[in-house]
Amino acid sequence: MRRFLVFVVLTGLAVAGAVWLADRPGEVTIRWQGWRLDTTVPVLLAVLALLLVGLSLLARLVRAVFGAPGRWLQSRRLGRQRKGYMALSDGLAAAASGDAARAAKLSRKADKLLKDPAVTALLTTQAAQLGGDADQLRDRFRAMTGRKETAFLGHKGLAELALKSGDRAIARDEAARAFELQPMAADLAVQLLDLHVEAGAWAEAEQVLRLARRHGAVSEADFPRRHALILLGRAEEALRAGDESLALDWAQDARDADPLFTPAITLAADLLRRRGKGRKAASLLKAAFKAHPHPLLITEWRKLGDGESALDRVKSLQELAQANPGAPEGHMALAEAALDAQLWGLARTHLAKAQEQRPTRAVFALLARVERDERKDEAAANAWTLKAATDSVPESSWTCGGCGHQTPDFALSCPACGAAGRLEWT
Repeated sequence: MRRFLVFVVLTGLAVAGAVWLADRPGEVTIRWQGWRLDTTVPVLLAVLALLLVGLSLLARLVRAVFGAPGRWLQSRRLGRQRKGYMALSDGLAAAASGDAARAAKLSRKADKLLKDPAVTALLTTQAAQLGGDADQLRDRFRAMTGRKETAFLGHKGLAELALKSGDRAIARDEAARAFELQPMAADLAVQLLDLHVEAGAWAEAEQVLRLARRHGAVSEADFPRRHALILLGRAEEALRAGDESLALDWAQDARDADPLFTPAITLAADLLRRRGKGRKAASLLKAAFKAHPHPLLITEWRKLGDGESALDRVKSLQELAQANPGAPEGHMALAEAALDAQLWGLARTHLAKAQEQRPTRAVFALLARVERDERKDEAAANAWTLKAATDSVPESSWTCGGCGHQTPDFALSCPACGAAGRLEWT
């Protein structure tokens, strides 16, 4: 409707102008090079209008003639782009379906037609991944790092390739670069944390952990244990350097970060004992045993009474066991101490409680020992040994959450697969 109104207005103006000129014809005389031309104003204007139209048509014709090669080249280029993008689209579909041969073929075609590695990087990378060509894949990832839009994927891919080849130093460097670009990537944050912990780069690990927490890449539930692990690593590093005071500070910080992290608690208690603060160490161990009974706490408790008699050891362990009467670990430790002191009735009492709570092979082994030491009854001892094979439950151990490897001793990294911070007491 608006266009129609504009057309009507313009037509009206044109007609009005023509009528106005017809009413005022006027005369025009032109003299040039001995020539004389007499005409009216409307005729002159009409001739000028026709001349302008002719010049415009001539200009278009000239442009059409001289611009033909450029238009042909542009058309050819657009055709190549159209075919290239079709190959790119089909190649991505082939890669998604797992057709490695077709994806590789179409990636080469897209590369040839588009001649823009930044655009075809994703397809060629996926094709190389499907084909298992590590060298080509590495080149593709490096090309991706040169473009802002794909730099994160490039560095992350290079880190994963380095991990597969066993070059953990390069993996850590590339993962750090990728993390700088996207600190909210949860899987990358965990991977980089593990690499820093493995390398003993505690300051870098703590910085990554805090940044990952801020961006939600590490949950609030996981943060305390990971933080405690890093602080424990710093404590062990200070201890190796001979600085027990600094090691104690770090160990206590680790315990504050995660009050249930037994390795940090036992290290702090051990360092307190070395510095002559046995009562403080005992208080720390007792509080930890009450909240989370663990054999490591019992081992450290025994160190507090080095050199004491067998009866004194029984009294000492009774104090610890009373902090958590429902813990089978306490009954086992007390029963073993009672056996050493030849308090057979006390040993049997606590072994019965331990057997009721958690009948492990160690419980049956101590029951067999009671029969041998007290009554010299080898048959009864063998009966307990045979019962262990059928009625016992698995012993608790440090188990790697990555590879499932079990080990009796705690370590910052799994001794089997090298994964950092994955050992849990189960």
